[in-house]
Amino acid sequence: MNKRCQWISLLLVLCFLISAVPCGYAEADGVIDADLSCTITLGNWPPDTAAEAEKALFEGYKATMAVQYPKVTLVPDYYSYTLSNYVAMAKGGTAPSIFQPPFTDPQLLISQHLVGDVTDALEQFGVLDKFSPAYVEMLADENGRIYGLPRDGYVLGMHINIDLFREAGLIDEEGLPVYPKTLQELAEYGKLIKEKTGKAGLVFPASETYGGWLFTNIAWNFGCVGDSALEYQDEDGRWVCNFTSPECIAAMEYMRDLRWKYDILNADATTTDWAGAHTLLGTGEAAMNFAADDSVDQPTANKGLPVEDFALIPFPAGDAGRYALAGGTCYMFAPDITKDQGVALMAYLKILGKLPFLDDQIVAGMRADYAAKRDRGAPVIPAISAWNDDAYNAAKQAIVDEYCNVDMRLYSDFFDSLSEGTITLKSEEPVFAQQLYRELTAVIQRMITREGADVVKALRQAEESFQEYLDDEINDY
Repeated sequence: MNKRCQWISLLLVLCFLISAVPCGYAEADGVIDADLSCTITLGNWPPDTAAEAEKALFEGYKATMAVQYPKVTLVPDYYSYTLSNYVAMAKGGTAPSIFQPPFTDPQLLISQHLVGDVTDALEQFGVLDKFSPAYVEMLADENGRIYGLPRDGYVLGMHINIDLFREAGLIDEEGLPVYPKTLQELAEYGKLIKEKTGKAGLVFPASETYGGWLFTNIAWNFGCVGDSALEYQDEDGRWVCNFTSPECIAAMEYMRDLRWKYDILNADATTTDWAGAHTLLGTGEAAMNFAADDSVDQPTANKGLPVEDFALIPFPAGDAGRYALAGGTCYMFAPDITKDQGVALMAYLKILGKLPFLDDQIVAGMRADYAAKRDRGAPVIPAISAWNDDAYNAAKQAIVDEYCNVDMRLYSDFFDSLSEGTITLKSEEPVFAQQLYRELTAVIQRMITREGADVVKALRQAEESFQEYLDDEINDY
């Protein structure tokens, strides 16, 4: 970045901090509300086994809260969330005030009235209208009432090793990779790369639950959404598995073709996990990997791929459109929280830096984080923001620009697909997603190890197995 751009970036931050723009400059550590009185249980507290630095950080948050809201009592209570144990706690009135479920579960919890509404508290803090529509869809009910906030998130796309694209002749006149825009092009480009380089066109981790997890995103692009979803609730509220729809069958046939028709997969797919997939891409053994924006450091800083030989691109489209998984972890709240508890919880999350407010400490932390990424060879790229606050996002972006160490043309299509709405973001399958992934991974393993495997038969067996699981775990609850 040239000096002029650096000065502009620094000026943006300086202007933001001086001007008290709409997202707000966090108050000093004095008393903010001496009258707010309630008790909240902090299920996000670090476990006893956590690093001392992490525990000290949370003790600091607690101390700040004690000064700013002296009549609010915080009860540290580490809670390891699972859907099955939370349901019983919520119904029994013992759920912690705040906890951290994955994005697989919010809509189920909301529909079953198992979480608390924090819409009014967000409005009181002046940030309700700044909530990103993509996250509203995941964390709100049909009336737009909000029940959670994102802790961290990602959008699934594709990592590519540009060096292998270059070796295969898939580079344009500007030196940028000619990457696949569709799943069909993925198969064709992968075949060309395999023929030209001898390396896998696509690394696909088909061990444990990883294969099924990635397959769901492929299946959405084949049309496994809406009435053809992989699982859905019928008119009686019963959860139904739907692995044998024409769309799901076509998606699984595509997976089979990647191995037997195009032969682009890594040889050890059934034993490759998430970390192994990043290793294969980073060390030049594979050209493409389904992966997200939050893991760009894995093949680069962690596995040695130079940032100039790495790109992040949008998830390839299928015949039914372009969908991408938006996942991560969120904060949600006990169903019986009071109005005062809702306010106290938002105040606590503000201190944690999870609302669109900035102070000197938060800005310094952002700068330190991006400087560390740059110094260890990880791509410094924009984060996907949960907040539609121009000033807040501009301040963050200015810091990113200051430390940016990549050619953003290698990332721009990915981020443009999010900002321009050319890709539809979807959360993970709504109930017992991990078990669903496990069933589908087993089918994938069969498809890529047995050339004549029957797709419909394998999917029907998986459907029956998962339906039995649904009946036992939720339909008969």
